Amino acid sequence: MGIITALKAVFTFFGGTVGAGFTAANLVAGVVTAGIAVGTARQLGTYLKPSLGAMGDPGTRIQLPPGTDNKVPVIYGDVYTSGPIIDVNISNQNNTMHYCIVLSEKTDSGSYSIGEIWWNDARLNFSGHTVVSKLDKNATTDSNWNGKIRMRAYAGGTGSANQIFPTTAKVDATTMMPHWTNTAQYTMSDLVFIMVEVDYDAENSLQGLGALSIEVQNSLNNPGEVLLDYMTNSRYGAGLQTADIDTDSLTGSGATSMKSISNELIPYTPAGGGSATRKRYTIDGVLSTFDTVKTNMDKICMASSAFFMFDGKQGKFKIKMNHTEDTSSAFELNDDNIISGIKVQNTSLFDQYNQIQVEFADHQRKDQSNTVFIETAAGNRMANEPDNKLDYRIDMINNNIQAKTLANIDLSQTRNNQILSLGGDHSTLQIDVGDVVKVTNDVYGLTNAEYRVMRIKEKEDESSALTTEMTMIKYNNNIYGNVSVTQTTSNDPGNANVVIPPVIPPIITPPIIFKNIISNAPSKSVSGSGTSCVMTVFKQLPSTYSTVFVTSSTADFVIGDTVTISGASLGGVDTVHDCTFTVDNVSSGLITNPVGNISGTALVYDGDIWGGYIPTAPLANLAVGTQIEDQPASNLAFSNTDVVKDIFTPRELDFKLSLDGLEPGDYSFIASATPVGALPHAGLANFSFRANVVTSDIQGNFNAEEFGTSINYSTTIPENMVAVRKLTIPADLSTGNIVLRGKNTLDTNSGGQIGFTNLKYDWVRINKGDIF
Repeated sequence: MGIITALKAVFTFFGGTVGAGFTAANLVAGVVTAGIAVGTARQLGTYLKPSLGAMGDPGTRIQLPPGTDNKVPVIYGDVYTSGPIIDVNISNQNNTMHYCIVLSEKTDSGSYSIGEIWWNDARLNFSGHTVVSKLDKNATTDSNWNGKIRMRAYAGGTGSANQIFPTTAKVDATTMMPHWTNTAQYTMSDLVFIMVEVDYDAENSLQGLGALSIEVQNSLNNPGEVLLDYMTNSRYGAGLQTADIDTDSLTGSGATSMKSISNELIPYTPAGGGSATRKRYTIDGVLSTFDTVKTNMDKICMASSAFFMFDGKQGKFKIKMNHTEDTSSAFELNDDNIISGIKVQNTSLFDQYNQIQVEFADHQRKDQSNTVFIETAAGNRMANEPDNKLDYRIDMINNNIQAKTLANIDLSQTRNNQILSLGGDHSTLQIDVGDVVKVTNDVYGLTNAEYRVMRIKEKEDESSALTTEMTMIKYNNNIYGNVSVTQTTSNDPGNANVVIPPVIPPIITPPIIFKNIISNAPSKSVSGSGTSCVMTVFKQLPSTYSTVFVTSSTADFVIGDTVTISGASLGGVDTVHDCTFTVDNVSSGLITNPVGNISGTALVYDGDIWGGYIPTAPLANLAVGTQIEDQPASNLAFSNTDVVKDIFTPRELDFKLSLDGLEPGDYSFIASATPVGALPHAGLANFSFRANVVTSDIQGNFNAEEFGTSINYSTTIPENMVAVRKLTIPADLSTGNIVLRGKNTLDTNSGGQIGFTNLKYDWVRINKGDIF
């Protein structure tokens, strides 16, 4: 009774209510009109704008992170989908990630299989349950992920018998999730789900779960069988009893049932030419359990041109297909049984639809949205009829043939737009909602004009005689013929009926190999007696290899040998960005620096283009931030002296052996410290705090800079002293050392301490803003 209660408001629109104990005086039978084609519903004045899904709908086919408000959808037919992640784990010393993704409720009937599986924009190729290669959007196949991704899909539970992908070598789903101990505790009953294992491989971009698009195939796709399944299922559907449903109208063997009409084969022209047939209607889509059951039943009816209605005579819900009718024995309405005036409603010229654009999920695009567009030919329009387009979406289809078929029916039906309202005597009680009747009336010039009855209200007059009030819409048998439909492909540039949504280009970021200092670069080839060597290579704008520093070599080189380093080893492209140099100095066959005749076109990081990019590895030389920093330990055993001396042992730096070195340019050096001690009896003290920075280049040239602040004859102890200077780093920086220095003429404090604390220094390159 739940669905009956939910639908009371709908039938109240027709002038009565539905429920136990209703009488003939207020009985209304009619179409639940949201299931009608949109144009027809608008003409009847009962159109409710279909919901396209609320923002954040947790019951859709997108891949959702774990959440207690996620809903499990229901899949019918052949669709591409993903779903909510319900469990994750990590194993193998944090190198293997495990995921469970629920795809659908398992329907009571129908068998399941898995077709294609896509990871982002690459199609995965499997051997058994293991990925062996992928095919990317450029139709290029590579095996970088071979053996690193494993998947198994199940329908109905975690037992091995429920495995639907792959169809061989079946195992329990619990073997794919470390903490799932057994199938009795982790049942996954009545669910369709996929288990995924991913081995961490940052080099090949396997650092988590990609956006999966999985082709799920449910053999349950006939609209009659689908609707009956959804109406009677109490877990994900309406939970109606079969006694409340006219099942013959849905799945009966008669030619007029929803199942029979949907299974009719209709001709169409394939995209490549020729001729073919397909079933008239199939259901291929995902029902969100976030939506109401009435909304979902409307979607099924809308995808199969069906009227969902309540038959007051039977007290049952039933289906009437919007299809061709045998009207030879149709009930005739005329002056003998019409007991009221006839109200005629026609759509005005300016409200007449002559264009329809239908949005649908396109299976050729992995169920991404597409549209078909049809319009009334100019010769079939009325004089001065303006363009008037109707836009809507059909959710439960994913092929353009069915979309065009439904759009043609709807557009043609809206052109037969006359609606009649009239009263009939007791003989009209035999008319059922959905029947086609013939109307004859001299006043309106109607002679056996055919109309489909959309609503009937039974009434009782003052003499206790039963009568009816009926609403009907013009019927034209020619509308439902097999229209000429040509299949279109998603990449057909000449198809004006397909609207391709704009593709937002991805954000382009520089690869991690965009470095200006490359260490451990091996030789590609040697022209001469030498075998191989390893170098640190320095680059600078615009495209120059400025310095090559040989860190090791075999002992067989002679002066004049020529060494080539591959551009692929230098953050660029092989051959295009190769670097060459000549061996100018050797010692016992080993290359000694410097080398000469350095040439080649370097691929160099450009701060103007990539300056906002801050990846972890190249942070030291590519972005705003600290390049070198330290917080040395406090020195509280400093001797009282008026002479500046080192506060700690100098820190030695080897830039040529570091991962990234320091990028050439201007840097800010900022150091600070706090003096510690007690003022002497004289009440005056002298302080100095300085930084000493010494650097050398590859050629052995040194540069030393000492800077800071001094305070003499102070009657207070400074809270903070700083040493600040702009330092310029050359392109071929090799080594250096940093030390903080100072003097402090304070006496020891009560703890016997004198010296400096809160020591800190930063060597920072600012490439956004001012540099002092």
